[in-house]
Amino acid sequence: MRRFLFLLLVSCLRSQAAPPAGIPEILENRCTDCHDAETKKGNLDLTALPFDLEDPKTFAKWVKVHDRVLEHEMPPKNKDQPDAAEREKLLGGLSTALAAADALKIRTAGRSTWRRMNRYEYENTLRDLLGAPWLQVKDMLPEDGESQRFNKVGDALDVSHVQISRYLSAAEYALNEVLQRSASGVPSKVKRYYAREQTSLWRRSRFSEFNRSVERATFLIVGNEADIPALTDDDAVTVGLRTNDPVRREQESVGVVASSYEPLDISFNGFSAPASGRYKLRVKAKSFWAGPLDDKKWWKPVQDKVSAGRTEEPVSLYSEKRPRLLRKLGTFSVTPEESVSELDTYLVKTETIRPDAVRLFRSRPPAFKNPLAEKDGQPGVAFHWLEVEGPLPEPGLDAGVRLMFGNLPVKKQGRNNWTVTPRNPEADAAALLHGFLTRAYRRPPSDDDMLRFMNLARTALSSGASFGETMLTVYSAVLCSPEFVTLEEKPGALDAPAVAARLSYFLHNSEPPAFLRAAAAEGGLGKPEQVRAMADRLLDDRGSERFTAAFLDYWLDLRKVNATSPDALLYPDYYLDDYLVESSADETRAFFTELIKKDLPAANLVDSRFVMVNERLARHYGLEKPYQDTRAAAKAGTSDFLKVTLPADSPRGGLMTQASVLKVTANGTTTSPVLRGVWILERLVGKPVPPPPASVPAVEPDTRGATTIREQLDKHRSQESCNTCHVKIDPAGFALESFDVLGGWRDKYRALGEGTRTVGIGKNGQAFDFHDGPAVDCSGVLPDGRAFKDIRELKKLMLSDERQVARNLLQQLLVYSTGSPARFSDRPEVERILDRCEAGRFGVRTLIRELVSSHLFLHK
Repeated sequence: MRRFLFLLLVSCLRSQAAPPAGIPEILENRCTDCHDAETKKGNLDLTALPFDLEDPKTFAKWVKVHDRVLEHEMPPKNKDQPDAAEREKLLGGLSTALAAADALKIRTAGRSTWRRMNRYEYENTLRDLLGAPWLQVKDMLPEDGESQRFNKVGDALDVSHVQISRYLSAAEYALNEVLQRSASGVPSKVKRYYAREQTSLWRRSRFSEFNRSVERATFLIVGNEADIPALTDDDAVTVGLRTNDPVRREQESVGVVASSYEPLDISFNGFSAPASGRYKLRVKAKSFWAGPLDDKKWWKPVQDKVSAGRTEEPVSLYSEKRPRLLRKLGTFSVTPEESVSELDTYLVKTETIRPDAVRLFRSRPPAFKNPLAEKDGQPGVAFHWLEVEGPLPEPGLDAGVRLMFGNLPVKKQGRNNWTVTPRNPEADAAALLHGFLTRAYRRPPSDDDMLRFMNLARTALSSGASFGETMLTVYSAVLCSPEFVTLEEKPGALDAPAVAARLSYFLHNSEPPAFLRAAAAEGGLGKPEQVRAMADRLLDDRGSERFTAAFLDYWLDLRKVNATSPDALLYPDYYLDDYLVESSADETRAFFTELIKKDLPAANLVDSRFVMVNERLARHYGLEKPYQDTRAAAKAGTSDFLKVTLPADSPRGGLMTQASVLKVTANGTTTSPVLRGVWILERLVGKPVPPPPASVPAVEPDTRGATTIREQLDKHRSQESCNTCHVKIDPAGFALESFDVLGGWRDKYRALGEGTRTVGIGKNGQAFDFHDGPAVDCSGVLPDGRAFKDIRELKKLMLSDERQVARNLLQQLLVYSTGSPARFSDRPEVERILDRCEAGRFGVRTLIRELVSSHLFLHK
């Protein structure tokens, strides 16, 4: 009966050329005064808008009409309002027609558009498929298009001949890289690289720009004292080879009082990864104290005044693939006591290791002052040695070769050639291909699949190609084929392999792991509770880090955290502070991970009573004491991220006040309430605003301090066409004016030009050039009339509707996981999911679990 009624409604809808009965009259009485051919406010003429709901653009306009009335935004408050019955009739009629039209499209084509993998998914999939976690191929592929702010929507992920060509190059590289690593024969070994033997380190003590004058930025140290003989030896070549005494050699080190920056780029250049794979890196280091030149030039260190360290310093390790292609591997802390820190990581062949004492200052010589210098000296980090163990054997190291060639003997011949000896070429090719396709296609291959690639194999063999060359050709073709690079989903209920793939590309950003493939093959994904259980396993697995990183990169624009640099004149205390920027992004990932792990309410996205910080962020947020107390209890280092409870009056907590978010919503020079207000409405509240008209110029904040951004926006809003949107956008943005371009708290703006300069030295070693500008006014009034005086009060007002915050998060997850936003006909199901999560205040993990077991996720 329900199916009959649905078909009847659809039949009526197809023949309908006008809105449902009664609606034209309501629109004429309440709407066409402003939305006719003459007035056309908001560029909307309802008298000329057809009711053709099969046209996507027309459909979207009618949805907008429905939603503006539903939110009581239309008719405007200064116009006559429809009574309850009239409003219900208008909304009910539109809703029924829109839902029916949308449902028809879903029944025939599915909710989401067919899509290919994005380049991150392609790289992850090759890594997991071939058992090669070190593979780096995403930069070989073109940038992905975006829709709904994500790179997961088929409408934006086109496929061109360029795309296919790049896939082929990436596939060939990956297959050969796996063979190269397996057949390289490079044994695992442990080798120590002493700092004093690294030309990149010890030569800096003589020939660096930092070291041409009396003062020095690099040091030759033995124990906790200056190595005076080495400093005065004219034969600099012997500095790193001074002694064969093993005791003295362990005491020798090379120290720095500045972070890596031209011309003080140091590295353990004696090491070059002999093969791609997993390595353990151990670094022996300590902090030290460099004495001043004299009382008058106390900020200038000298190489012959060295003593035991006083501080704990964070050190980051980067891999470097020349020229200067750096990849962060990790961060650890060093103390005045010598210690050995270890990182377990993956390296690509020929990469070397670059250490960086990231808290220290960075400056271009010669005129600099160290902001960390005190009257009796300044901190530094001394590096003794780097020890490398690897490439390490791993259980899955040969998984890629076994997938390609099974148990057939594979032997290396020459630099890039391998021979594979088959027992029966055609039979072996068929067996190997079937296994490879099953993994690559995430389902059993069809006869047509097998025939297509076996024909390619036969052609290659008949042309004289070796068996190994033939199979590599076939596998390269598989890794470029539509069945591999796209997620195969058919309209209606997804089958088990498709559910497994959707789950894994949602929560691991890669192909299904073995336990999920087994569950799909054994019928373990047929019930909602089984799907939820698999989602829990995926979330608890380390692979979920890929989900957290990719989801936040696009939802919050975290990938743009390095897109701008703090202005060198206005923000010299942030300029070149890579450690602060890297820490800010790590905080947001750690915060969201905590929400999932503990199933904390979605309200924490707006306001939380905790933050996840290391020492650098704690200092940035003014939380040194709470962090130190937590750190003491956890016995953690300064670089470790800890969950710190906020003081009752703290403005921090939630996403809006995190340094990463505040940075990506600023341009490095100034902040804009407009940009930040739009970000809050779209990313946290789920109320998108239309883009500004092309003819309206952007408001540029005044860095000279003559006018405030609020004063400029007041003038801007005097135009009615501008005020319509800005009355919604600006208030939330004003609340964030208390935070500067990298999230530091401020009561006044910074300004350049005339004025009393602020006293201080930037991380770049230069004196501050800015002065205090006008006071910050962070108060505002929301469109509904509710006023707030600062960010604390705004958060409370936003959390008066926790369900909307949760609804927005759910909708963001829906786009990311299915490749489609919440459609009009999806709205009832979205509300049912929220109903099921309401008792736990919309726990973030619960939202994910309920989403993956819903009709929206389990159907295309």
